[in-house]
Amino acid sequence: MNKNKNVEIIVTLIVFALVYGFIIQILPWNLIFTDTMISGGDTGSHNYTLYHLKTIFPKIKTWSPDWYAGFPFLYFYPPLLFIITVLLSFLIPLNIAFKLITLAGTFLLPLALYWCLKNCDQKFPIPQIGALGSLFFLFLEKFSIYGANLPSTLAGEFSYSFSLSLFFIFLGFLVKGLKENKYLILNTILLSLIVLSHLVPVAIAIILAPFLIFLGDHTRKEYRRRFFYLIKVFGLAFCLTAWWSLPFLAFSSYTSMMHWAKTIVVSEILPPSLFIFWTGAILGLIFAIWKADKNILAIIITTLASFLVYLTLNNSAIYNTRFLPPVILGYILIGSYGWGKLIQLCFKKNETIISAILIFASICSWYLVKQDITFIPDWLKWNYEGFEAKAPFQREAQPLFQYLKNLPPGRIMWEYRNSEYDACGTPRFLENLPIWTEHPTYEGLLIESSLSGPFHFINQAETSITPSSAIAGFEYPPFNFEKGVKHLQMFGAKYFVAYSDEVKNQADQYLTKLKDFEHFAVYEIPQQTMIDIPSGFTLEKKKKDWVYQSIDWYKNANLNIPIIFYQNQKEYNQIVALQEKIQGPITKDIHITKNTDTALEFTTKALYAPHIIKISYFPDWQVKGAYGPYLVSPSFMVVFPYQNNVLLEFKPGPIDITSYILSLTSFAFLCILVIDKGQKLAISKRFLSI
Repeated sequence: MNKNKNVEIIVTLIVFALVYGFIIQILPWNLIFTDTMISGGDTGSHNYTLYHLKTIFPKIKTWSPDWYAGFPFLYFYPPLLFIITVLLSFLIPLNIAFKLITLAGTFLLPLALYWCLKNCDQKFPIPQIGALGSLFFLFLEKFSIYGANLPSTLAGEFSYSFSLSLFFIFLGFLVKGLKENKYLILNTILLSLIVLSHLVPVAIAIILAPFLIFLGDHTRKEYRRRFFYLIKVFGLAFCLTAWWSLPFLAFSSYTSMMHWAKTIVVSEILPPSLFIFWTGAILGLIFAIWKADKNILAIIITTLASFLVYLTLNNSAIYNTRFLPPVILGYILIGSYGWGKLIQLCFKKNETIISAILIFASICSWYLVKQDITFIPDWLKWNYEGFEAKAPFQREAQPLFQYLKNLPPGRIMWEYRNSEYDACGTPRFLENLPIWTEHPTYEGLLIESSLSGPFHFINQAETSITPSSAIAGFEYPPFNFEKGVKHLQMFGAKYFVAYSDEVKNQADQYLTKLKDFEHFAVYEIPQQTMIDIPSGFTLEKKKKDWVYQSIDWYKNANLNIPIIFYQNQKEYNQIVALQEKIQGPITKDIHITKNTDTALEFTTKALYAPHIIKISYFPDWQVKGAYGPYLVSPSFMVVFPYQNNVLLEFKPGPIDITSYILSLTSFAFLCILVIDKGQKLAISKRFLSI
């Protein structure tokens, strides 16, 4: 190893020591290694996902009754970090494992930017400057929900943080792999991990891929080679992750789709604290054009593509601001390239001077980043000390949980409050009621996972003075507790928890009070059932906008006359024919004999009559002893019994089974490739040793 290489390694180690030293010194390690349940923002609500997965593990995807009148658990949220946390919990406490995993993306990002530039054939000191740039981004306080920076991670975007870090590692190895025709297996694995972590970086990768075909030699043979390399990487990654990604794609129409309006803020795109990088990015573009440097083009295209999506994405299920972090990290990389090229140009191969500049820049970075930090240390303490350290949680919430836990089984609805609940750890802390009380509740974090999401937030608006109105793109009704009670009865809610005096005064008129606490009050909702027979129904063809039709019915129509949405003419004819088989008056003599997470069994005497099952509709529910289940307003299932005993079960359907087979087959194929590659390597080494 030559002297220059030794110098580069030493300086690189110094840079990383300063970068990670900064991160390590600001984190409250005493709190991270304390066995308390993490709180703060969406993170505090993610506890439910983690705890539920722990209870069903090694099963991962199943039905959960705990949020939104039931939802398919981890069908629509990438599960990787939760799986890793549960696996880690066999060695250390679950809460500590989760705290550590939430920081995985933070610790990975400096290495990710370094290796991205390194694999894009950028020489010393460019990759090292990129690692320094990660520090400026991680502690950027301009936004706290878009993803990847530390405030966003603390707000709950830890999966996105990890996925985006992986993406930049993948980007570097993909560029290098395409250039050298190597790293097929590695890139497949990296892309698979990205898919199972967060989907925004996957979207960026898909947008980027076609452009990468044309970054090599301009020959038909080279285009073909690159095309098939990308097909293999993306195809194999899809097959490997098919157990999750195929049902996600197939069942995406059975989600509560958001309609996010775009948000564009110039100060968030070009924050003053990143001045040196976005000005450096201009310099980098000049060098890229001047030198005709193809090695940086992939990063430039990634940045521009992300920026274009950020500017244009509107009224979408994905918030356009999710594409801002890759824009910022992109121009940090381009800026690192620009300043690095300038240093190379000015000092040629004088490693001593370049090293001195880099070390000085690292020390300055420490000072500059520290100067811009205001609220991050307090937020770190708030999250990692956990719910248990919050006085209101101990004083007010714990007695409430103990009381609710001792009540007979039933779904719990609660009044939404913001600042008052935040004092307990997060405004979303009651979403963890299934953990603390063993009762299902309605509101949860994974809003898109259930068809019942929009209807829950209508109920919330009618029963809360300050509702969250969390689903973007919907109009919410005003406070109307009387109407809200009727909707809660329809949703099979058994208990209601009030907080404000205004809501308590209304609840006293319509509900039965069970218990008063310092601030909370618990009520029982009368005349609620899990299964109901309506007085009639109407039939409508299920169209793309069925949700809006159902919402309009829910707000304005007779709730005793629901809408059954049929898929095709065969279903329509079947439902009509069933009505003709009803004999005599209908008796609502229904008895539930079994009620578990994945099964509901009941007896009924009302044969061929519509029985509304107040569980969110999803295609994987199967029924015995009845026709159906069909989708019925607002978002439930309806069955028509042909025998007295009816059983509904949540089971993997053809799509799920196909996805498992595809993933197992792909995994076996990948193992064969790895073994084959290993054998060839061993033979090559044996040959060389002769």
